[in-house]
Amino acid sequence: MLRIKKGDGWELVPIKARIRLDFRGEASRRPLFFGKVPPEAAAQERRERQLATLKNLPWQGVTLEDLNADYEVYTVNQPEQGEKVAYAPVELTVTADSLEDLMAFVLRDEFRKIKILEPAELNLAATDVEKTIFKMGQEYRSGLNQEGYLH
Repeated sequence: MLRIKKGDGWELVPIKARIRLDFRGEASRRPLFFGKVPPEAAAQERRERQLATLKNLPWQGVTLEDLNADYEVYTVNQPEQGEKVAYAPVELTVTADSLEDLMAFVLRDEFRKIKILEPAELNLAATDVEKTIFKMGQEYRSGLNQEGYLH
């Protein structure tokens, strides 16, 4: 919980944030059929799989309050490959016990933006910043280990 100044004293409160994730989809070959799966369909399918995970996975220190997947899938031309890539956006509203609990969302490849809804002002103690930086380092190293960069 974060400490916020309330009058003359301090109060512990959670952080409420709106997070946007955009799930990527690329055109791919269908396994027993001719043709390709369009990137829009691939992005939509990936978003649906990720939504199931987000809804059912327990997040320690995080409560999922709202999940909005009503956004249109959009495409972007990828000049280096000569193909279109599609993105399927999702907006999550979460309540987190601490800043470092939000790192699981913010350090994802799909992360696009975050808006802190509550509290209006944050006063971070040195220990809060240290914990957040430590968590970012752990997540970063974990990602490098999974990709085979670190042994």
